[in-house]
Amino acid sequence: MTYEKRKQERQALIDHLLAQDWNVFGTLKFANGRTIGRSGADKLLRSYCNKIDRVFFGKAAERQNIRVPRWCFAHEGSDSENFHVHFVMKSPLQDTNHMCCVLNAVWAQHHVQTAPLAKNWIMPVQDRAAVAGYVTHEYWRMGSDTISDKLSWQTEQLTPVGQKILSEHYTQQQAQRLSRAASPLWLRQAQKALDDQQARHEASGDLQMMERG
Repeated sequence: MTYEKRKQERQALIDHLLAQDWNVFGTLKFANGRTIGRSGADKLLRSYCNKIDRVFFGKAAERQNIRVPRWCFAHEGSDSENFHVHFVMKSPLQDTNHMCCVLNAVWAQHHVQTAPLAKNWIMPVQDRAAVAGYVTHEYWRMGSDTISDKLSWQTEQLTPVGQKILSEHYTQQQAQRLSRAASPLWLRQAQKALDDQQARHEASGDLQMMERG
């Protein structure tokens, strides 16, 4: 494939992302991204996404196929051996900071092979164009393989009943599921990690630090 063709495809992907509604950007890492392998990573990521969906939407996640809207991208790092995942997501919560903490706390506790809180980067989006460019930057090398279709989900897939559920307000049942998924202690630790990472990002303005962290 020519450089110009891949450039056009990547730009089309960026344009598509910018047309979607998302306000959270994340990087999920593994305890060892060099040994996890794509297959093992995908299994952990699918089970994590399913858990997040159940936390926010309960049984409707499966019965009505209602998910947290998200677009996911596999990255392998500059040496093609450091597997991790970037995503953009529409927060079901008005408090996006709290959403970021929940996502990080659930991932950090999910499995012995998932990275600790400080290694993952999950933050409210400040610059949509910069984020869209960043999550697609391995398209040059990986092509469409960087797009994790099986992990992604968008509202066009909703049934009318699912659309109604997605638009409903925050419920007591959801709050109870959230408290079971992430304890106050884990959330406080996730908040500290978020504060530290936001400070580092604001000081440098460099998204590449998420690859190195």
